Amino acid sequence: MPSYDDFAWFYNRYWNEEFHGLADPILDRILFSRLPDGARVLDICCGTGYLAALLETRGFRVTGVDDSPEMIRYARENAPRSEFLLADATDFRLPAEFDAAVSTFDSLNHLLSCDALLAAFRNAAAALKPGGLFGFDMLLEGAYQTNWGESFALVRADHVLTITGSGYDFRSRLAHCTVTMFRFVEERWLRSDVTIEERCYTPQEIGTALEQAGFGEVCCYHAEDLGMAGQLGEGRAFFVAAKE
Repeated sequence: MPSYDDFAWFYNRYWNEEFHGLADPILDRILFSRLPDGARVLDICCGTGYLAALLETRGFRVTGVDDSPEMIRYARENAPRSEFLLADATDFRLPAEFDAAVSTFDSLNHLLSCDALLAAFRNAAAALKPGGLFGFDMLLEGAYQTNWGESFALVRADHVLTITGSGYDFRSRLAHCTVTMFRFVEERWLRSDVTIEERCYTPQEIGTALEQAGFGEVCCYHAEDLGMAGQLGEGRAFFVAAKE
């Protein structure tokens, strides 16, 4: 996976609130409302901690995991009562003390092989108490065949961001886009680039990996059916599974 350190400032400023403003009531309906007061929640690929801050307001005790030091730095500022660990989703170990785990904003699509996805699922299962719930969203093929990675530009006086998509390869089921960023810092313009790559998994592949990781009672919900309208909901599915 590429490092998203350079992308963290833009992500923190522009993307968190837009997505989680729509996703939070959905997650509350299908996952968070089922948890006890003061539940321990593991946020996998926590990004800059926006969701962790929302969970803090519900009285949950949150531990976040992300492999970007800069994302973790923002997360500690945004959710100061939570704990954050620098670790990859495929390579962390935590004791089975959590009531629930969550991963949002198609973060798991950034894992580019079935083995990597299974590893992340196994790590989530290992951190959950028996019967603990795991909720996450992923983009299915319909999302990549529409507007994912379409060209986009954001221009402000002291920062510029452009996104250029190279499309979706239905044979490899990989999608790519390039993000180019400029920020005016300390009297000079700084440029950085990151290539974002995601893999499309079928619901069958996701279900099989969950089963192999030790999850059962898998429920799949189409985001649009849960009220996530527009481009963010198109081709997106939410999953909830229980550790057996």
